[in-house]
Amino acid sequence: MPGVGNNGVMIPRINSYLVLPPFTGVDPISAMLISPYIVLMSDVVQRFATTIERATILRGLLAYRQEVNDLGMTDGYMWLDGSFVEDVETGAGRAPNDIDVVIFTTVPGRNRVAKLRVFKNNPAVFRSGEAKRKYLCDAYFVDLAAPPQTIVANTCYWFGLFSHQRGTGLWKGMLQVPLQSDDAAASVMLRLIEQRLQGAQNAKEAGT
Repeated sequence: MPGVGNNGVMIPRINSYLVLPPFTGVDPISAMLISPYIVLMSDVVQRFATTIERATILRGLLAYRQEVNDLGMTDGYMWLDGSFVEDVETGAGRAPNDIDVVIFTTVPGRNRVAKLRVFKNNPAVFRSGEAKRKYLCDAYFVDLAAPPQTIVANTCYWFGLFSHQRGTGLWKGMLQVPLQSDDAAASVMLRLIEQRLQGAQNAKEAGT
């Protein structure tokens, strides 16, 4: 079924506040009905590749995910959030600039020194500014090899930040995508959408 993740949850419709709802149904009791919604990369592409700007961001996200996997970080998941998963075009009259990402995984390295070496050697993966410049991903990590108290504290921080709209404090939803998902199929899907969007853009320009 289109738009259904690997736990059977569909990406909810954007609500009247122009964001993903923080939960679906009557109240947020069932874990199946509350954000973050667990979906596949093809679900994300199918729902959000609606403009050339959004398709470009998704292309960057797919490339970023490949870089993360290539470093051996395949067990875990990403939270996706920010204006990209909102109707920012209607709300702010602009396209999204990037996509906000938090990666939950075990960062390579047996000790702190080894991990710091990985960080230093891969700035486009681990430095948010570099990831944003190269991949249009404002990306951050929660290392699942950290002490439990640190993991809980970092998760609480990022959930609190991501689940509320900056500036308004509006409670909103986000997406969760496994680090190993259907990226290959999503890439093919995105390429077809890019071709269609570019064709429509070319036709529009030719008619003006």
